[in-house]
Amino acid sequence: MNKSNYGEFAIINNGLEENMLEASIDNLLTIFNENSNRRICVLGTTCTGKTTLIKESNIGLDMDEEIFPLLTKEETDYVCSTPWTEEIGRKMDELVRTKLAIRPGTPMFGTVLLDCDLIVYLHINDELLLERTNLRNADFINAKNMQKKIEEEIKNSGLDTIILEVIDRKKVMR
Repeated sequence: MNKSNYGEFAIINNGLEENMLEASIDNLLTIFNENSNRRICVLGTTCTGKTTLIKESNIGLDMDEEIFPLLTKEETDYVCSTPWTEEIGRKMDELVRTKLAIRPGTPMFGTVLLDCDLIVYLHINDELLLERTNLRNADFINAKNMQKKIEEEIKNSGLDTIILEVIDRKKVMR
């Protein structure tokens, strides 16, 4: 367990730890400021609030917004085809990893682990993920499978990882 000016947080190698900090703008900004010289990859499955965090913090790049303009029409049609398959997922990972790179001081938010110095993982529990996927008409099983893939990649990476827990702010405020 490490201490910072925003409290305790989990930095892990080779596994996920239970002590997590809330995925808030303040916590993210502190992490980004304290690690401004590092290439930071912010990972989370669909519906974890990546786009919202980018907009609210005004820091970072959205992996999808960065990759799709670089793809051919054929590549885009293929990776957006349904139903989603592991083969499609592998192709998207390959395209992202060959066409995008993270720069120090500009975190990249997405679902594909890129070459980086620090991972910030947005963890979401099943109950909240189900609620959010239902609201967005997204497939819960696909979101869970993506979450498992991301967690496995983090575990196998051996990279420093900070885990932030995604919470439902509306329920906390009641």
